[in-house]
Amino acid sequence: MKKLTGLFFVAILCMANVQAQSAVDIMQKSLTAMGNAKSMTYHFYAQERMHDGKYSKSDVEFKVIASPLKVYANAKLPQAAQLRFEPAKSAKVDVKKGLKLSLAPTSSLLMKGVHNPVSRAGFGTVKKILETSMNARKGENYADFVKLIGTVSYDNKDCWKVELSDPDYKIVNYTVAAGETTVWQIGKKLAISEYKIKELNNIDDEVKPGQVIKIPSAYAKKSTFYIDKSTSLPIYHKMEDEKGIYEIYEFKELKLGVTLTDADFEFN
Repeated sequence: MKKLTGLFFVAILCMANVQAQSAVDIMQKSLTAMGNAKSMTYHFYAQERMHDGKYSKSDVEFKVIASPLKVYANAKLPQAAQLRFEPAKSAKVDVKKGLKLSLAPTSSLLMKGVHNPVSRAGFGTVKKILETSMNARKGENYADFVKLIGTVSYDNKDCWKVELSDPDYKIVNYTVAAGETTVWQIGKKLAISEYKIKELNNIDDEVKPGQVIKIPSAYAKKSTFYIDKSTSLPIYHKMEDEKGIYEIYEFKELKLGVTLTDADFEFN
């Protein structure tokens, strides 16, 4: 009986600890941590729903310096290649895939089987998506949309499991603004998925000012994050739209504050 009582007491303490944490506070700490992540290495896994309803898988080893941005990627899936991106030196991605090429980050060859370009490595994009979502809720109680589900062990790390829901998520009409000529400009401005825009409208990258297109009102209808308690970084993301799971992103073996030299960004 004493043993059962002790276990029950431990369970109560764990529940109290979860309740004492505010989901909003956790997300705010996570945003700060994402902004402070200056250099990192990680093994990236992704599942992304493509236009045919099937899921494409990614398996990429990344080395990233956040500012000024410098990215090295050794991709196994969806296609084997080494990539290097340093916008301070060139707007193009250096690619080694049998032979060496230089391509725009959003070129059709580099975007085959993926939703996002290599230039979005790190946590900057998800930070912007979350900040855009929060700004859209100004004047409202953000706690109504962010829920702390509990804790989960992921990649041998103790994590908070947090869910964000957008009850107002829907597909809406959007009139392409003056100066907007690609879906990438629209996606960046509104923090929504460019792949989703292209899928909804059956178009490629190009758009014309005044053109009316369909877009999602937000990046996701529901988002689930596993946030590492030790770093406050979201190391697992699951994004869902009106059809179900849209994207799953996993940041495994994440190491922060690593010293990266020019040699780390050289092709093998």
